[in-house]
Amino acid sequence: MLELEDLTYSRHETISAVTDYCQFLTQMYLLDSQVIYPPAGGWPSIVNADAATLAALGKSDEVLALLAHLPYIRNSSNWSDDAEAMPGCVFADWQDLIVAMTRATDTPAKAKEIRVITEDADFFAFAPSHTVSLTCGGRENPVLILDTKYGIIHWEECPLNFEHAYFSTRVDYDPPDGDSDSDSGSDEDQDHDQDQDQDDERDESVRGKELAWRQGAPAWAIPNFFENLKDRFKKLHWFPTGNHSVRNSEWVDLDGEGMVTMVQDIDREHSWPDLTRYRKDECLDAVRTALKARYPSCIDFREC
Repeated sequence: MLELEDLTYSRHETISAVTDYCQFLTQMYLLDSQVIYPPAGGWPSIVNADAATLAALGKSDEVLALLAHLPYIRNSSNWSDDAEAMPGCVFADWQDLIVAMTRATDTPAKAKEIRVITEDADFFAFAPSHTVSLTCGGRENPVLILDTKYGIIHWEECPLNFEHAYFSTRVDYDPPDGDSDSDSGSDEDQDHDQDQDQDDERDESVRGKELAWRQGAPAWAIPNFFENLKDRFKKLHWFPTGNHSVRNSEWVDLDGEGMVTMVQDIDREHSWPDLTRYRKDECLDAVRTALKARYPSCIDFREC
């Protein structure tokens, strides 16, 4: 396994990894209509946004270019209808969040609100411009921080049994000016070289807080991170109970004893994880029927 300091970032690889993960979720439980893909030129709400509006978000040119070309799990404009991308976790729909910024009467205040609800208040206090959160939700929603300088994703409160994590004890996260921080050999990555490393000029105490946070927050190479998530689903450590909700097999549910095994058995009966044979719609219908009959208290109201 590469050392953390040897990893590189590629916009093309990042878009491919996120796209592949979203498509995987539609094969298992999401409706095709729940995932939206950018047009060839990028999301209009981002690429055509006023420069002052985007500047209020405090993100680098590379972060904005990445967000403009990622697929998203559709924001329903009603939190109760949002589909989870992993247990208890809603991903951010950045093209929609930036629409909300453009419509706000106080753009800086709206940008700060969006940063806080995506990154959480702790990370927001020292977040460098080359990082962005992939998630957006309530207080309990996991926060996944993608770093376009180092090609990694941090998940501070990840399960202990996640594999191939890096810990950043030996990495200088603010190298001197002139250090290479990207594999920019392709057209997709050219904007990354244009970003000015303004984060080097931040107050030492702020940089210290960032480093302390990173040293306690496991990180993965971006493609490996999404493969890890997929593996949790393939092994049914995580499993859907419909088109919106995902359960963790390790969650203790006092009134749902036996529910986990029941749903896992139903998934396997419908040929999971063989995607060439898996019957998604039949499987999800069978799960809903079984939950209503045997474990009604475990039904997510969004699946009723």
